[in-house]
Amino acid sequence: MSGGIGGLAYGILATGSGVSIYNAGSIVGTTAIQFGGGANTLTLAPGSSIQGQVLASGDDFLQLGGSSGNGVFDLSAIGVTQQYRGFSTFEVIGATWTVTGTYGQTNPWVLQAGTLNVGGDLSAASRLNVVGGMLMGTGTVGTMQVGAGAIFAPGSGAPGTSMTVSGNLVLQPGAIYQVQIDPSAASFATISGTATIAGTSVNAFYAPGSYVSKRYTILTAAGGVSGTFGSLVSTNLPANFHTSLSYDANDAYLNLYLNFTSPGLNGNQQAVGNALASFFNGSGGIPLLYSSLSAGGLTQASGESATGSQQATFDAMHQFMGVLTDPFMGRGNGFGGASAATGYADEDDQASAYAARRGADAFAMFTKAPPAAFVPRWNVWVAGFGGSQSTNGNATLGSNDTTSRIAGTAVGADYLISPNTLLGFALAGGGTSFSVNNLGTGRSDLFQAGAYVRHTEGPAYITAALAYGWQDITTDRTVTAAGIDRLRAEFNANAYSGRLEGGYRFVAPWTGGVGITPYAAGEFTTFDLPAYAERVISGLPTFALHYGSRSVTDPRTELGLRTDKSFLVQDGILTLRTRFAWAHDYNPTRLAAATFQALPGASFVVNGAALASDSALTTASLEMKWRNGWSAAATFEGEFSDITASYAGKGVRYAW
Repeated sequence: MSGGIGGLAYGILATGSGVSIYNAGSIVGTTAIQFGGGANTLTLAPGSSIQGQVLASGDDFLQLGGSSGNGVFDLSAIGVTQQYRGFSTFEVIGATWTVTGTYGQTNPWVLQAGTLNVGGDLSAASRLNVVGGMLMGTGTVGTMQVGAGAIFAPGSGAPGTSMTVSGNLVLQPGAIYQVQIDPSAASFATISGTATIAGTSVNAFYAPGSYVSKRYTILTAAGGVSGTFGSLVSTNLPANFHTSLSYDANDAYLNLYLNFTSPGLNGNQQAVGNALASFFNGSGGIPLLYSSLSAGGLTQASGESATGSQQATFDAMHQFMGVLTDPFMGRGNGFGGASAATGYADEDDQASAYAARRGADAFAMFTKAPPAAFVPRWNVWVAGFGGSQSTNGNATLGSNDTTSRIAGTAVGADYLISPNTLLGFALAGGGTSFSVNNLGTGRSDLFQAGAYVRHTEGPAYITAALAYGWQDITTDRTVTAAGIDRLRAEFNANAYSGRLEGGYRFVAPWTGGVGITPYAAGEFTTFDLPAYAERVISGLPTFALHYGSRSVTDPRTELGLRTDKSFLVQDGILTLRTRFAWAHDYNPTRLAAATFQALPGASFVVNGAALASDSALTTASLEMKWRNGWSAAATFEGEFSDITASYAGKGVRYAW
């Protein structure tokens, strides 16, 4: 009934057997309902209100039902001296019912359909048999069994809440065990007896949060756990996580594993992902901001832009070594002085006549004037140098295109200690800049110092140089994976270089007076990077990195030939020179070791754009020497491979 009955000693008096009463309204009476015969059923629906005693015959059914809605029933109202007396069978057959209070009988309960939310104590029941519907709540039940198609969802529906089973629990095949999970906890069942699991499915629902834990306890049984769950179905599982179930003697666990396995991740992305996964799997938790990174987010988080300082430094040191040792520069020789052609050919003043007014006469002088008296002397020179280099990234490694630029000015002095031997030193200052495609930039102030020596024996020469470089480096990058975070690092670094070169110049009759100098050279540069850390300029420090110290050495060999041709012009000699060579770098990789500052131990190695091991070198040079001892030279240099294009130049240089 959905109306109301009241005002009588008996609200309803049912004298027969098999009587069914359905109440969604109000029944009032001293004895609200009295059943006379057996096998009667009273079904309460949400909205039911009964005032007065309800007297059953001893084998009657009390049902909590209804097609929809929410109802509340007080378990303490059942008992021989309570409101509901004489019922032997209790069932939930529909709607959503919350039961409170304490059940005082031993008669079993059956959940057929609907939802039973236990907020009170139902542990006195000899058995709770869940054959359908869903059992949930934070109260206490006794020994229970969950059958196929039924759902056991301990807790209130909020992660971290639980239901107590005061007895044994049996989860049959086809049943569903449902848990709610947030970053810190899962809902679970606590069983005082044993838990028997027979392939029951686990349905896990994940609530949004900012942090994820690795392991969640979803069931604990003091008497032990036997059997295992079957399938595990996850809803709203955070990106990049995978799940599994595990057990010990008394517990069942749901485990999360962080694994960045998106198709097509490149090497750098996978390295960052592996570092985050290792941190999570080792520490047991991680902020969700890291675990949800996309492929693009992993690239930004990698901090690849830090590798740009390495190539900029190698280029700067190589160019400075070229200023010190390049025979095209011809330092130490005034007009008509020694090595007027390449800077190393052993000639006297008269030999400058190779710069004949007629090309056919070049290098054709076979008679020489008496040697001039040797006078030791100093020469001072100034040179500007600079250039840019672009290197393509590698899609498999995940490196990005990198560009570096260098500009510097060198001032040096030579001392000619013998007709064939020159010593010198130089100081240089300038700067570098570099950028990694859309990932960050950097710049540095540069100081360099070097010393060199060269010696000639007839047409042969050998030269050697050592140099030191110091930089004050600043890097900047912006991470937009979660907001806009600007990160900066500032540190000092040192570099060391050395070069040894030898060659032999000859002029063959068929060259038309062009000097040809085959040469070979070996060079190394060592770059010592300190450990340093980024700081936050704006935004959050989530992706700020700490970089480990690193010392990287790149040995390099060159094999090629130089050419020169000189012409007498008014007041001096004009010399044109070229170079064609092959260079091999033995360590062209550029990488950095980084650790997330907020995740100690989450370390990885990121690869920057690497040079090709082999490259072609080209040079074109023009030098003018005047009779008054002044000279000027300009040189263009190129270095090319399938992934690298480098352009450099030595600016106007004066020597006196």
